[in-house]
Formats: sequence, C-alpha cells, structure tokens
Amino acid sequence: MWIKKVHIVGFGQFNEQTFDFVQGLQIVQGLNEAGKTTLHQFLFDMLFGFPQAKGRKINTYEPLNKGPYGGSMQFEVDGQLYELERLGRTQTATTLTAVATGQQFADPEAMLTKLLGPVDRDLYLAIFSFDQAALMNIFSLKPDDFASYLRTLATPGAQNWLEVANRWEKTATAKFGSTKTAHRELNQALANLKTQRQQLQNKIRQQPSLDKLQAEAQHLSQRVTSLQQRQEQIQGQMSHQQAQVHLVPVYRRWQQIKQQVKATGKSLDLTVADKADRVRQQLAALDEVMVTTAVTKQQVESATVALRQLEKLEKQQQTLAEQQVKSVQAQNELLEKYHWTQIPPLLTEQQKARLGGQRETTQANSDYRWLIVAAIICVVVIIGALLAGHWMIGMLLAVLVLVISWWGSRRPEQTKTTLNGSQDLPAAYQQMSANDIFAVQADIQHINDMMSSNNQIIHDQQAMMPELVKVRATLNWLGEGLTVDEYRKRLADIHIKQETMGQQQLQRANLQQTLQDLYQELGVKDAAMLRQRRDAQRHINDLQREANVLEEQLKDADLHELAAQTVVKPDDQSEADEQQHILKRIQDEKNQLNQKLAEINVQLQNLQTDNTIEHQQQVVANQVAVVNQQLTQYFVDRLGSEWIRQALNAAIADRLPNLLTQAGVILSQLTDNHYQTIQQTKTLLKVVRDDGKILGVNQLSKGTAEQLYVALRLAFVKTVAAALQLPLLIDDAFVDFDNQRRQTMLNVLKDLASSEQQIFYFTAQKTPGEQVLELTHQQ
Repeated sequence: MWIKKVHIVGFGQFNEQTFDFVQGLQIVQGLNEAGKTTLHQFLFDMLFGFPQAKGRKINTYEPLNKGPYGGSMQFEVDGQLYELERLGRTQTATTLTAVATGQQFADPEAMLTKLLGPVDRDLYLAIFSFDQAALMNIFSLKPDDFASYLRTLATPGAQNWLEVANRWEKTATAKFGSTKTAHRELNQALANLKTQRQQLQNKIRQQPSLDKLQAEAQHLSQRVTSLQQRQEQIQGQMSHQQAQVHLVPVYRRWQQIKQQVKATGKSLDLTVADKADRVRQQLAALDEVMVTTAVTKQQVESATVALRQLEKLEKQQQTLAEQQVKSVQAQNELLEKYHWTQIPPLLTEQQKARLGGQRETTQANSDYRWLIVAAIICVVVIIGALLAGHWMIGMLLAVLVLVISWWGSRRPEQTKTTLNGSQDLPAAYQQMSANDIFAVQADIQHINDMMSSNNQIIHDQQAMMPELVKVRATLNWLGEGLTVDEYRKRLADIHIKQETMGQQQLQRANLQQTLQDLYQELGVKDAAMLRQRRDAQRHINDLQREANVLEEQLKDADLHELAAQTVVKPDDQSEADEQQHILKRIQDEKNQLNQKLAEINVQLQNLQTDNTIEHQQQVVANQVAVVNQQLTQYFVDRLGSEWIRQALNAAIADRLPNLLTQAGVILSQLTDNHYQTIQQTKTLLKVVRDDGKILGVNQLSKGTAEQLYVALRLAFVKTVAAALQLPLLIDDAFVDFDNQRRQTMLNVLKDLASSEQQIFYFTAQKTPGEQVLELTHQQ
C-alpha cells in the first residue's frame, strides 16, 4: 500500500489542508505543536475508523475551528488507485472509490478490510505503528508474541485451533505440575535431575576447565580494553557534563523523591479506607441509639410465672365474689317478697304439726261453701231454662255448674289467714297464711345453705390472701397495684426491649468485626493510625506531583550522564575533581583486572584434572535416562496438542528464526556491531555482545533496549513484506538517541524503504534530505 495524498477537511489544528507523500521514506518534521502527531493519527484513523468514545484519556482531535470533521485519502494497492473518504466522527459517512473506473463500493469497510488483509487495528498498532512510549514494551515483549503475529498473518483461523490445543494440553498438565512446589512423579524426577546437575556444576566450578579459564582471561582482557576506551572518552564527556551541571540538583531531588515514594511501600487503598470510615460512623450512630435494660432474662421468666399465678388467684377471687353476690341477691329478693327485715328461722317439727291442723280445717270449710253456692246456681239455671222452654239446655248448664263447683272446691285456700292465735311462731310468720309459711320454708332453707356457703367462701378468700400478697410482691419491680393486663403489657415491652438490645448488640459485633477486617486489610490498628496513613498518603501524592514537575524539566537531559555526575561524593566537590575521581576508579579497576589476569595465568599452568567430574556426569546421565522414561508417557498425552501447534508453526516455517536473524543484522547496524545477534528462549529475548557475553533485555541500557525493539519491528515488516505491505508509522520514537544513533537509524530506514514499502517518520529533529515534509505552526 502506498498512501499518495490526504486532504484534511477538519482534524485537530488542520483545516482544508492537503498533503502529498512520496513512496519509500517520507520524513515529516516540525517543532512541537506543529501537528506531527495529529497527522500521524489522521492517517491511522482513516485506515481503521475515527474514535467513537470520549474521555480524558482519548483525544478525538476535534477541529479547533468547530468545523466539519474528517477528510479523504488516496492510496495505491497492487497498481490500483483508491480514494477513501470519511466525514463525521460519531456517525461517520464512509465512501471508497476505485479512481480509474469510478466504481464506488457498496460496503466500503468490507472492501477496506480486504485490502488490509488480516491486519486489524490492534495488529497494526503492534507492528506497523509505534512511538517513543511504545519502545519500552521491549521489556515485556516475548518471542511468542511475534510467533503469534506471524501465525495470524499466515494462517486464518489459527487462534481457534490454538484453543483446541490448549484444551488437550490441559489434560497432559495433570501429569506434570508447572509450579515449583508441585510434588508429582515427573516433577520429583526433574528436581532430582536438577540437583545432580547442580552438583556437577559445583564440581566444575571447583575445578574449572581450561576453556573456561581461557574464556575468562579473554573477557578480562576485553574489559581492560573497554576501560581504556572509557578513559579516552572521559575528556569528551566532561564538556557535555558541564553543560548539564545545573540539572544535577534537579536530578538529585528527583531521585530522592523517587526513593521516598518507593520506600513508602504499598499505597493506601482509599476505597477501603473510606469504607472503614463509614463502618466506624455506623458504629458511632448505633451507640447513640443503643437500647439498654438491666432486666435479665431470668427476671422476665420468673415474672411470667408469677403473672400466671396472679391471674389464676384473681379468677378464683372473682368466682368467690360472684357467689357471694348471688347469695345476697337471693336473700334480698326473699326479704322484699315477704316484706321482711330479716330472714325468720325455720319452723320446728311441732310448729309444722300445729300449723298443719289449722290448714286442714280451713280447707274443709272452704269445700262446704263451694258446694252450697253451686246448688243455688243449679236451681236458678234450671228454673230459667224451664221458663224459656229449653229444659235440655238448662240440664246441661246445671251439670256444667256442678262440675265447676266441684273443681273450685279442690283448689287450696288462698285467703290469708291471720295466725294471731299461734303465739309460738316467729313474728315474721304472723301475717302469713299457713300455705305461704309452708311454701317459704324451702326458700329459707336455701338461703341458710347459701349463707353457710358464704362463710366458707370468706374463709377461702382469707386463706388465699397470703399467697396473693406474695405473688404481687414478686411483681412489685414492674410496678405496684397494677392489673394483670398492665403487668402483661410491661413484660411485653421489656421482652421487646431485650430483643432489640440483642439485635443491636449483634449488629454492633458484626460492624466491629467488619471494621477490624478492614483495618487489617489496610495494615492499621485504629482510626488514629488510619488518619496518619491518610496524611502520609497525601504527602506522597504531593511528592509525586513534585517529581512529575522535575521529570518534565529533565525530559531533554541524558539521565545516564546525570546519574554519573551524582555518584556519592561531597556536594561541594567540583566537577573536575569528580571526573578525576572517576578516572582514578577506572585505573583502580584496570589494576585489579590485570592482577586477576595474572592469577588466571597461574591457574592455567597449575590446572590438573581427575575423574570426579566424569563420575558425576555419569550420575547425571543415569538420572536423565529415568526422566526420559517418565517423560515418554507424558509426551504421549501431549502429542495431540503438539501436533496442532506444529501444524500451525509449519505455516510460518522458519519465519521466526529468520525474523530474529534479520533483527540481529539490523541491531548490529544500529549498534555499530557492538551487539551482533539475537537469541531466544520460549519466553525471553537475549542479545550477544561483541565480546561473546549474552545479556537479557533487562540488562541492557535504555537506549540499546529501544534499538532492539526497533530492530525487531523493522525485521517483522521485512519478513511479511512478500505477503503484506502496509505503511510504517514512526512518531518521534528516537528522541533518546544521540546524533550518531539517530543517523544510523535513518540509514537503516532508508535501506528498508523501497518502491513497495512506505515509511512515515515524524520527528522534531532537523533532518536533511529530499523526502522531507516540513510542518509549521501556520499550517
């Protein structure tokens, strides 16, 4: 792909601006704020779409004049010229046109994806676009990352097959633990083999080989040569360091703040701290409304039992009282009926006998009078009927009168008879008839029985009083003189209060436990200590802000040189004395190295060998045989997984080794042959120095590590160039390079750029050449 021209309608600071680009190396230079990064982002967004979201960390490059957003791009792929237009950010109108034919594609995004091949936004950022910040990714980059990129480009659908392989490998993993603490059979055998090899290495170290001594002697000689070169460079560095001497206090303060921040350890989790404060406030609020009562559960249970006894006794008292009331009512009714002032005594047997004779005489006289009256009436009725000529009716009426007279004679005498002649009867009976006197005897007997029962009731009530007083005394702590319902209500209130208090105590205990857990998580003991931690965190934040300001002042300085100038020494020592001190250290180190060289030469002369190493080698070989036997079964389980991986790796064949080889060639060019080749393990990248020493990425200086990253990126672009050619976007990525490194990098970019590979290099450095696009603030 060759991007030939872009027209920016509105994007950041650009408005109705057109740029023409050359094929090969296109240098875009300009001072800060000239628009280099804006143009870089526009090229990328035209290929993969404008950002849709907004946020503090997302720059959408809205036009400064608030005008239309977007633009167009002309690019060539396989000799075919296309024009891509995107207008609008959130609801972008996209068109893609084949310029030669004027054909406008119905689905421009699908066609653009086809032209870009298997490269999406993330893969493009990982390979074809980088800046200064991306160079630091070298410290976490693994060879497998590049292998994954190669598989993605060479084998569509490779990721799905890898997931199948991972599931199969999980089955095999059960036979072999990947952690250091695994105690499976194969882990134990490997651990034993490691121990045997360590013993072999110890024996080798105790009796070093001739080759090792010679290699060490060669290494020491090279180090002496390097120190000699360093001595020669000191004078040239002194002038440069003098120019940076004013930055030394800034650098020292920056380093001091970094050490202080680092020494503070883990920062305070403010989310957890705020949660702890809220829990503590909940505890305080709960304490203010806490319900308390001195009444125990045993008191409530005892009072409940006493209340039941009180209720029982009062019901018994009420029953007895009702019986007394009934007795008095019956007595009053009888007194009122006969108009007595008091109940007369019962008649004796003699009194009943005399009173009985009088009642019979009175009854006989009454019967005789009834019969006389009836006879007179019959005669009158018969005479009247005869006179009227109705003698049959008269006879019937006469018979009826006789029957009525006979019935009337059978009724008891209702006439009150005065018994003044019966002087032995009580006065209450004097005005009563004999029948009434006999009739009232049963009522008087009943009254007497009830009075006798009342006496027993009074006795029972008096017997209950001590027990009732005792029960009420038991309940006096609830209140005196209360009813059963009032006692019951007070007990219910106390029970509710006890339950509320229990719930509050449980809630308080839970809150206290939660607070202690939060304090433990924060590493504090109490609220006072948490406040101290907050104050300390605020102080660290202030220091961090100060460090950011200082770091901004140091952004254009060589930190390695400043670090060399801040070697431990008196603050008032002059720069010249400091350089002399460095030179003296170099000379001392050279003397030590020369002395060690002499000792090694003596060792080479006196070196003797024995068979201890061979014996230990045999032990290691035996253990290797044991491990191989156990690994056989393990790898049978992993065969399916490895077959898939090998099949996928076959798609890239030797591309990864070729990539590392090409990257090594580029790294050698960039470092003037100081670092010559790149090696790999499964997870690590290493470089081989010109003295043969192998160094990990973390052992490299920052500048060299950045050169290694660039070399890998450029080598990858060359590796996939036959199948895929996309513009390479480099945004001011070499600001930490010195002039020599920067010029070397430009030469490498010129060699890589061709008629089919386009490279955009955005820089603030003045760069001579014909393929330079100058950006100014006026644009």
